Amino acid sequence: MGRAFFISCEIWRSASKVSEIVRDIGDKIDENSFEIAPFSDGIDSIGIIVNCHPEGNMLDGWGKPRKYISYKNRFADIRLPIPYFEFVSAKYEDQYLMVVKNIVESIRVIGDKCSKSKRARFDSDGLVRKFLDKLGISEESLENVVGVISDEEYRKLMSTLD
Repeated sequence: MGRAFFISCEIWRSASKVSEIVRDIGDKIDENSFEIAPFSDGIDSIGIIVNCHPEGNMLDGWGKPRKYISYKNRFADIRLPIPYFEFVSAKYEDQYLMVVKNIVESIRVIGDKCSKSKRARFDSDGLVRKFLDKLGISEESLENVVGVISDEEYRKLMSTLD
């Protein structure tokens, strides 16, 4: 079996800092041995892909959000887009927090989906606490950080294609 917790990114080249930040986060949490089992009964593996693409690319199909859980195969694949313009125009410290917030929101998506389906138990709050503790970041420091384009904003952007 592969890693229980896998973080990667799909980015536009001018958002390359996302890749650096994801690597740094992976090192800090010791991604290769980061366990999710204490927080999950029914999900053995999580893949979180941080997306960061300009709106034009998103209109062309890049960086689509994905919130997929296979209860049968016991894995989750979550891909949430970060607002591109806000990311590339932010200072590095803010970019870092945006990526962290994206990962936290991805973990929360899994918790929400599991609680609605009742086919798996997933303690997203506990996993978020463990994740942030490993990074030395408080949840309060993420309160005003925008790390994800909301579903509503994404639908509005895609409606311009009609």
